[in-house]
Amino acid sequence: MATTVTVAQSIGYAQTFGGYRPLTVGTSSDPALTAANIILQTIIGPPFIFNWNRGSVTLNATAGTQDYATSAATFGFIEKASYKVPAATITNTVATGGVATYTAANTFRPGDLVTVVGTTNGGGVFNITSLPVNSATSSQFTVLLNQTVGTAGDTGTAVVGTTTEISEVLSVIGTGSELGSPAKIAAQVDDNAGNITFRLLPIPDRSYTVEVIFQKRVPALLTSTANTWAPIPDHYSYIYQWGFVALMMAYNNDSRWQAASQKFVSSLLGVAEGLEESEKNIFQAAWLNTMTEQQAVNLKTTQGVQERQAL
Repeated sequence: MATTVTVAQSIGYAQTFGGYRPLTVGTSSDPALTAANIILQTIIGPPFIFNWNRGSVTLNATAGTQDYATSAATFGFIEKASYKVPAATITNTVATGGVATYTAANTFRPGDLVTVVGTTNGGGVFNITSLPVNSATSSQFTVLLNQTVGTAGDTGTAVVGTTTEISEVLSVIGTGSELGSPAKIAAQVDDNAGNITFRLLPIPDRSYTVEVIFQKRVPALLTSTANTWAPIPDHYSYIYQWGFVALMMAYNNDSRWQAASQKFVSSLLGVAEGLEESEKNIFQAAWLNTMTEQQAVNLKTTQGVQERQAL
């Protein structure tokens, strides 16, 4: 998706509402540049989630280990997470006495429902769907199968169960001792060098493949009015333009900032995916506080100037 609109273009648009007063003062191009960064961080920060800002990382969880340090340079915050038992690659099959034995490195357990595809020994009789594992070791597993087929080198894939969503995404998780399948996940530590340590609870009781879907962080703050609004795509420009205009109006003590702010908030909430009403209410309150603080700062500045002029 294209991102071509620059901060300079937004400044030009905002100036039309304020008699073309300058919005870039000094070498830092403020207040316009700081205002643009506030809007950028607001749109991309939590709780907002967008399909154009989504990434993922895979954790190879092992039995007895709670924390997993992973390179994730673009990580912002967890959106969803899920786990599954790793698939096993079959190298040999044999069936005798009503028991089929598959040779494959695995972490299966008796009672797991296993599906096997891709085998050819015995005309494909070892391809099964959701049959319970009868017994398992780290190198073999068996199922009850009313067949007799000689041993043969074979190929295929065995999959146990389905992918299960991790039900709770938390900010922090305490050290645990209980073992089981993961029910909670947190981005426990960010070393500010592109590495995230994820913590699971319960501690995995066997190997799992964990997929973490996340929203990306702001890649870098805007440093020039020539910067675009990346990574926000152009077709969302109507959102950040109103947010930027609202802040610039507040800076100029223009009472129309409230109407612009409402347009920004309603537009942003209108496209945000999967927000609860409580999250929407929290955001609206936080944004109102931001705008009110901006107004208070500007009022004090104006009063100070007026007092100095009166002396």
